[in-house]
Amino acid sequence: MGVAFILTREQGRVIRARTGFYDVQHGELVLRCTLRGTLKRKRRSETGRRLYADPVAVGDQVIFTQLDSEEGVVEEILPRQTKFSRQYAGKHEEIEQIIVANADQVVAVVSTRMPPLNFRTLDRFLILAEAGDMAAVICLNKMDLVDAAQRDQLLSTFKIYQKLGYQVLYTSINTPTSLESLQDALIDKFSVIVGASGVGKSSLLNVIQPNLKLRTAEVGEKTRKGRHTTTLVELFTLEIGGEVADTPGIREVGLWGVDTENLELYFPEMEPFLSTCRYNDCAHVKESDCAIQSAVEAGDIHPERYRSYVVLKTGETTEF
Repeated sequence: MGVAFILTREQGRVIRARTGFYDVQHGELVLRCTLRGTLKRKRRSETGRRLYADPVAVGDQVIFTQLDSEEGVVEEILPRQTKFSRQYAGKHEEIEQIIVANADQVVAVVSTRMPPLNFRTLDRFLILAEAGDMAAVICLNKMDLVDAAQRDQLLSTFKIYQKLGYQVLYTSINTPTSLESLQDALIDKFSVIVGASGVGKSSLLNVIQPNLKLRTAEVGEKTRKGRHTTTLVELFTLEIGGEVADTPGIREVGLWGVDTENLELYFPEMEPFLSTCRYNDCAHVKESDCAIQSAVEAGDIHPERYRSYVVLKTGETTEF
């Protein structure tokens, strides 16, 4: 004789998401849930335009109903405190893809090489973190792949981010002591780990907590691009304290929730110069008597940061 369930509404958190199915945790209980029809309809506006890649994300607090010992249905999504979103890749429509909700911080992982360092992508991650009301930490990984001169150059370049208030970590899985700073940054925080395929996100987490056993793959020598080994967003509890959401490698970093008309406000190093351009509506790209361009020439704004601004301002995309 089966166990009878009283259908009551409870609050839980989404710890794993795959198309149409969500693992919701409530205490020790984890249920595989689907969405109530009313939530499915929230994917689209009243005119039928698609709004979200998925209305539910890992980290969401939800109200659910337990149907049996293994399954349930999500009835309601509670208000989010923070979110890390991007524009859904490969679509002409403007569709929001919420990658993780309610995280404390974004850890943006880039690599020195294999795949090569991409400042455009890093700056987009930082902007999306700010747009989603989250702190951001930069992790420059694979430091063992550069020689002493290259290392010194990288340390000098990344001082610009430290001056802007970002914590910068320099790591290599082949130098375990280099991961101590990353561990410290993760303790007692809910962190979302983002980066391109192959930068070493899962490998770093496997060293910090070997029992995670996350899948990893080598970067191809010819393409210098990583392969997707993480295929879904999943939340893990760390033994050192804190939680991390490991995410698939992100190839396209389309901005979402960003005031692109005032993009310069996301580049704090530009602020001292904004009121001194010749034209009040200066876009800081090709205009004459532009204080921002003069500051770049004078070395007061780093050229890599300015290039990121121009790429975003002119509508170019970043794909790798």
